[in-house]
Amino acid sequence: MGDRSRAVVRTVLWVAWGLALLLLPALLQSYQHNVQLPSGRDVPAMPLGYFLWTSAIPLSAVTAALAWAFRGRLERRRRLLAGAGLVVLLAYLAVAAAYYLWFPWKMGGLVRVLGWTERILRWGSWALWGTALPVWALRAATSSTASASPLDGLGGAEALSERERAIAEALATGSTVAQVAAALGLSASTVMTYRSRACEKLGVASLDELRPVVRGAGAVPAAFDVTSPGAAALMAMALCVGLSLRLLARVTMTSGSSWDQALGLILVPALLAVPWAALLVYARLRGMRVRLRWTTSRLCLVLLALALFGLLAGGGWYGLEVQVPGGSISLNALGVLGNACAVAALAPYLLWPRERVTTSLDEERCALYLRGRGAGELQAHVLTEIALGRTAPEICESLHVARGTVNAYRAQGYELLGVHTSRELTDLLARDVGRVPSAGKTQPSADDSVTTE
Repeated sequence: MGDRSRAVVRTVLWVAWGLALLLLPALLQSYQHNVQLPSGRDVPAMPLGYFLWTSAIPLSAVTAALAWAFRGRLERRRRLLAGAGLVVLLAYLAVAAAYYLWFPWKMGGLVRVLGWTERILRWGSWALWGTALPVWALRAATSSTASASPLDGLGGAEALSERERAIAEALATGSTVAQVAAALGLSASTVMTYRSRACEKLGVASLDELRPVVRGAGAVPAAFDVTSPGAAALMAMALCVGLSLRLLARVTMTSGSSWDQALGLILVPALLAVPWAALLVYARLRGMRVRLRWTTSRLCLVLLALALFGLLAGGGWYGLEVQVPGGSISLNALGVLGNACAVAALAPYLLWPRERVTTSLDEERCALYLRGRGAGELQAHVLTEIALGRTAPEICESLHVARGTVNAYRAQGYELLGVHTSRELTDLLARDVGRVPSAGKTQPSADDSVTTE
């Protein structure tokens, strides 16, 4: 069987998987509602189409978009993914059959357990079905369109071990040290060791040479990617915007006076805009500016899927609801609050200094000096970047580390060196290491900390 035939078979099996996931539970629900319930209950008959929708279907679009973004990593586990999907599907169908066909009205506790199990397996099945689309069903297409390795054509690339190459490729394409360590089950220091070995074999001082980064207040910020620092806040914002739009539809479409509908039509968009207005005011007070950044195509796909999930999940106008004593709370109403929190989390990656004169230091000598004072290799580079006046988002993108790592290393380094601000750190390095003749730093960076807290 050729590759083309295998691709067709995989696609047909994937479609059959989706149809079984959609039709069989719907048939069971229809049978339970139209055959079992009316026997002793006054319940009107419902058409099959009423049971075909499930709030888990939009989740499959989210997982498909995420799988497309990470398809290079997931393709290595495609057989495991397909096997897990089959197991979860069979388990879901068995539990659904027990729940809808054998419906013991007098055993309420067991019914609740089966109900929650059915919901969990249903959402898991749809999530795996969406993940399998780019990784398994369209594997040939995604493999052929996968981007080339940034290490291709470099001298010394053949000398890299499999682990060194995997880590170097991940770091050079935007993954952070913490993300690579978590994905490979290694410690951050081990990842740094492999990175140093890879750089030595490739003949480069840093993996940044494979992905040039322009720094400074006038630099164009790098585009957001799925693995970029701040991308998680952007994804949360897309989900919350979808939930808020669902809330807006609920307000405008439900029965009520024209005044109430008009008020809702104005209030929801206004509440979505308030966090951005607060961000602009904050930037104005801090003498900074808000610079919007481009997003890559694969992150745009994920954001669109999350927004649609927030808009469509639930099936009815009320969306997802949580039962509480005395009634229920719609999760759509939390979208406005979640949007404000997401904007606050995204703010550090959008705020940039209006103008800044940086200090010129001998970076290699500074790193060696800091290591001699007891700092680790990565911490030494983080402290050097801080002394050069670079902001935390710039350091995250330059060294491929998370924001929390930068903050932790800053606090630990200040305590180790006995300084409290980046200006004191710069003066210390200029005095003990030396300064390249240049204009000194005239104002602290936007991420200065007054204390180490």
